[in-house]
Amino acid sequence: MASPESLNKSKLPIIPLRFKSENQLYKSFMPWLKNGGLFIPTSKRFEMGQEVLMMVVLPEMREKIPAAGVVSWVCPKDVTGHNKPGVGVEFTDQDGAALRLRIEGMLTAQLKEGAPTYTL
Repeated sequence: MASPESLNKSKLPIIPLRFKSENQLYKSFMPWLKNGGLFIPTSKRFEMGQEVLMMVVLPEMREKIPAAGVVSWVCPKDVTGHNKPGVGVEFTDQDGAALRLRIEGMLTAQLKEGAPTYTL
């Protein structure tokens, strides 16, 4: 995994993410990754270990929160079942750590319930 210091955010592919509801955010949140992360439903191809920059808008907010990460989960576009095609991105910088805490605060009740998500 890339260290936060090695990331040059200006050269990373940018992935915009806008969560319209806490339920949608819960389904995308990946708290089981070491640094936390988000699942991004997409048919675009990303490689394991690829560094990206997410621009995240949380439910009922307007600000875009930048968070660098590394692709750590790939679900192919020909997937079957309840899974969606896309990638899981693990946070790798301080902005990601702050975003994780913010998300955990928003989703306290849902995280305790353990309902199905896009990845588990």
